[in-house]
Amino acid sequence: LVNPHTGVALQECPTCRGAIGSTAPSYVVRKIIDALPVSCAHKARGCEEKVKRGDLEAHVAVCDYAEATCPHAGCEATVLRRDLEAHAASCEWRVVPCLEGCGEDVTWRDLEGHLATECRKREVVCGKCGTKRTAEESEEHRKRHCPDREVECEVAGCG
Repeated sequence: LVNPHTGVALQECPTCRGAIGSTAPSYVVRKIIDALPVSCAHKARGCEEKVKRGDLEAHVAVCDYAEATCPHAGCEATVLRRDLEAHAASCEWRVVPCLEGCGEDVTWRDLEGHLATECRKREVVCGKCGTKRTAEESEEHRKRHCPDREVECEVAGCG
C-alpha cells in the first residue's frame, strides 16, 4: 500500500494500525476468531463453559475448575477452586485458637498435643495432694499452697 498523497509506502494499515506485511491476522480476522465459541481449558476437570475465544483468558482466571493451592502454611493440597473454601475450613493445617482459652493459636493437627502437654489452662493433678488445677497455677500450688509439700524446718540445727 502506498499513501496516495505522498507516494510513500505505508508501514501500517490505516484502519487497524497493524503492521503491513505482518504475519499476524488482520483486525477483522482477529475479531472473527475472538468471537468463536471455545471450551474452557479446564474442561477435563469438569468445566462445561463455552466462552468466546477472546474471553477465554478472563474466564480461566476465575474458573471454578482451576486448581488452587491451600492457603494454610504447611498444607500442600491442591484442590479445585470451587472446593477450596470447604478444604480450607477443614484443613488440618488451619490455625485455631486453643479450646481451653489460653490465648495460643495452634494448627488443628497440633491442637490435641497442645491441650495434653503444652496448654497452661489444661487441668493437671498435684502429684502430692491429688487436687486438680490449671497448669499455670500448679507451680504456685506446689511451692506455697499444697498441704503435702515439703517445707524446711524452722528450728535451728534441725536437718
